Amino acid sequence: MKDKATPYDAIDASFVGAITAGSDPCSLPLASVEVAFAGRSNVGKSSLINALLSRKNLVRTSKGPGCTRQINFFDIRARDDARLVLVDLPGYGFAKRSKAERAQWADLIEGYLLKRPSLRAIVLLVDARRGLEEDDLELLDFVEKRRGSALPPLHTVVVATKVDKLPRSKAVTQLEALRKQSRRPVLQFSTVTKVGYEELWRAVRKAVGLGPAHASPTLPQEA
Repeated sequence: MKDKATPYDAIDASFVGAITAGSDPCSLPLASVEVAFAGRSNVGKSSLINALLSRKNLVRTSKGPGCTRQINFFDIRARDDARLVLVDLPGYGFAKRSKAERAQWADLIEGYLLKRPSLRAIVLLVDARRGLEEDDLELLDFVEKRRGSALPPLHTVVVATKVDKLPRSKAVTQLEALRKQSRRPVLQFSTVTKVGYEELWRAVRKAVGLGPAHASPTLPQEA
């Protein structure tokens, strides 16, 4: 459980804009590098971002899946004055939406991942009880192979959510299975106890080339 101040703590956090289906994914220029949070509907993306920022209602949450229907951007200033933009992506794999709406969401997410120059890392959330599903594996493959060489590469951080809903022995087994399945390190995070808070922040900041008490990464200036 988080019980002390850290350099990662969000001193300021605010919603700064959104991109909707059919919009140009580069239409919202921001001054800081971006870290996007992705995962299946109802995996807990919005709740995790709120917990990571020590806020209760900054990011809209819902008990039902499919609540987030646009890409939402949140500007963060940490205790050490580092700046980041955290991005809440729509969840995928929610079958109760129409086929046309699901296709719009897919186009929105893919356009953002392929074209957004300030995007530097993806945090993929996976329900520890279910493991990596086909949609999750497709996203990992998409990020690795489809992003253009003219843009910065994307680093991926895999996070297991809802581990606190499993018995300890089962949680250990599931985490190891996730590591083998994803061929990556897997962190765990609890929105209830904040287990994994510092580990996730360290991983996110390492992925964008930012450490404690370091200046925020700068974006290239437009000609």
